[in-house]
Amino acid sequence: MRDVVLVTADSVRRDFVDAMPFVDSHEVLTGVTAGHYTRPSLAALQSSRLRASVQSRVLGPSLAEVLGEAGYTTIGLVPTAQADPTFGFDAGFDHYDNYMSGGGDNPARNRRSGLREFLGSFDVVRQVYRRVYPMEANMADLPDDGAVVDEAVERFDDADGPTFLWVHQMESHRPYGTGDRAIPGEIDRKAEASGGRHWFGSSTVTDEERELILDHYRDALERVDGRVRRLVESVESADPVFAFAADHGDEFGEEGYYYHQGYRRRVADPIIRVPVVLKGVDTVGERCSLLDVAPTLAGAVGADLPDEWDGNDLAATTTDQTLTVAPWHEKATVAWQDFERKVVARDADVSMTEGDQTVAVARADVSEDVEAQLQNLGYSDAG
Repeated sequence: MRDVVLVTADSVRRDFVDAMPFVDSHEVLTGVTAGHYTRPSLAALQSSRLRASVQSRVLGPSLAEVLGEAGYTTIGLVPTAQADPTFGFDAGFDHYDNYMSGGGDNPARNRRSGLREFLGSFDVVRQVYRRVYPMEANMADLPDDGAVVDEAVERFDDADGPTFLWVHQMESHRPYGTGDRAIPGEIDRKAEASGGRHWFGSSTVTDEERELILDHYRDALERVDGRVRRLVESVESADPVFAFAADHGDEFGEEGYYYHQGYRRRVADPIIRVPVVLKGVDTVGERCSLLDVAPTLAGAVGADLPDEWDGNDLAATTTDQTLTVAPWHEKATVAWQDFERKVVARDADVSMTEGDQTVAVARADVSEDVEAQLQNLGYSDAG
């Protein structure tokens, strides 16, 4: 059986893929995410189920579980608190690491206060909090993406039998690098606070500051692209199936907003349209949902596709319509599109029924360690 190498990268917009020459040298599909930020999007990708986005967690049978049952050694290296085992991301992996010290759910220790969550759901309270504690992203506590690639190559080459490898790259997440490579903190804070109604006045990102942000973003994409190429060309595999996808994109002043934030529940195209590469699979069509990644990869190596999966095997079926669910604090925005039309229901109470089970939008209960890691990346809380 053929090896499978899946690389995901944070915050890569479909219309910026030209900044990634290796990825862009392949046939690039236009993918639509099932969620609006990392956790619901990657959970749905691994689960091939829209319900995984609604609940913001991986639901079995996951891609790793399916390939494990088919005889694969499964390795996942995903350096972000959004993919903590708390949310089921380790399911099916023989080795899984999200590089978060002390991560995971610990109900007996320092759980977030319900009052703080309730107050944080109000825009005016959140803006007061921002004025006292500006939301600046910092990736200094994350492992170097290059070191993650080095470990991935070593583990892949040491694995027995056919191997499924999933590697996530974080440098394309704001502030698009560390140290001097990162966007200056003052500009990063100003951009993050842009958009929407402002109760206490706002600072506008200037044209020069926007160009600086875009320059940093493109530079980060180029660095990520180089590591994707090094990974694919370094693993000892004769003919692997290679897939690349982003978890979501970022906004750069569209409708006044910058970056992505779960609490905004935004489903604008710059956030939910991402590049997808499926090398080694003869796909039909030029568009897809990220729900299609798992069935397409599993189908390419002859694994059985679970009945529970919502996505299509793109070797046999086109995807002409997509749904994106943007959950946050027990509500969600939902976007349907057929790539010509788009219908959006904003901030609704959303539930899904499967068989005799009805599941509403879930709120995350996480340890303070996971919460702190998410806030380091500029998220207001765990959602």
